[in-house]
Amino acid sequence: MSVHRENHGYRVKWRENGRQRSRMFLRKGDADDFDVAVKRSLQLGPVLARELERSTLTLDGFVRTGFRTHTATLSPKTRRHYAWALENHLRELADEPLVMLDVPRLAKHQQHLLDNGRTSNTVREAMTRLSGILQVAVEHGHVAANPVRSLRKVPAEPRDEVNPLAPVGLERLIASLGGRDRAIVLLGGHLGLRPLEIRQVPWSAFDGSTLTIGRARTKRSAARTRLVTVPAITARELRAWQMESAGRGGEPIIGPLGSDGLRLWAYKRLDPAAHRATGRDDVTLYTLRHTHASALHYCNDYTLPRILKRLGHSAPVHFQHYAHIVDAAEGRPHHASLDALIEQARAQLVFRQSSAGGS
Repeated sequence: MSVHRENHGYRVKWRENGRQRSRMFLRKGDADDFDVAVKRSLQLGPVLARELERSTLTLDGFVRTGFRTHTATLSPKTRRHYAWALENHLRELADEPLVMLDVPRLAKHQQHLLDNGRTSNTVREAMTRLSGILQVAVEHGHVAANPVRSLRKVPAEPRDEVNPLAPVGLERLIASLGGRDRAIVLLGGHLGLRPLEIRQVPWSAFDGSTLTIGRARTKRSAARTRLVTVPAITARELRAWQMESAGRGGEPIIGPLGSDGLRLWAYKRLDPAAHRATGRDDVTLYTLRHTHASALHYCNDYTLPRILKRLGHSAPVHFQHYAHIVDAAEGRPHHASLDALIEQARAQLVFRQSSAGGS
């Protein structure tokens, strides 16, 4: 075992398991450090060397090595979430050895984040990302258990109840738009599509009466493909938009529009249109989905199981968002179908407009 000068670098040679091994370094200092590390590893033996490595491996060191290989299996969005947590909320833990990240240490860090202005939801999200990292560390054998799973989480901040548009308000918004803008609001407000689905669903998924939302075009946690029945009014308007846009086959119904493009569209087109039509400044793409989900509870032909199937919800998720809508719908007048609800809303809109014009 020795360090030798070779060409423009330094080669470290040693024997391991009866075989001659070597490694090149550009700087002599690096070669000497590696030579000392190899000698120490051979003196300790494989078991003690592995235990020593476990005791000194820091969170930052693991993120740059073992966890980095794991991130190759994650979506770009999830990788950004981990980077956000590490850069903004977990930096104080970066140089801590993994074996020192126990429940008391993490509880102290949670309180540190709260004391420095982080919200409860931000702290919970950061701890969720740390839990994902430490779970991979468990799988790699660096720690015996994931301490975040035993950590008492800070309570989540209460969410505001969803605030859907009234059916007449939705139809007023639709009537104020044309072309692609109108098609986007129809997909969200009449069919309840998520923003991701609005952006990706192709014309080939629309057969004139139903729209198929495949698992590849919805969120990753979706349980299955959905078949969404399209109201007759909506189907006619989508066909008109297809003629206008010359869309066909695998082309998206709303045309080419990237993920940031839909957000930009909502900022530039939906926000001002919704303010003019409804007077509200809080209308988002998800408001359209909430509006559709709420309207279904006022249609006799939509039972709760059918509503869950149409939206792709589990019962707990649905009631988490719409329990107040379900309560409000009890004892109220219902419509025979979703088509009937839309037709009545449009008739009310025409009546109000004519009354306003007459006065």
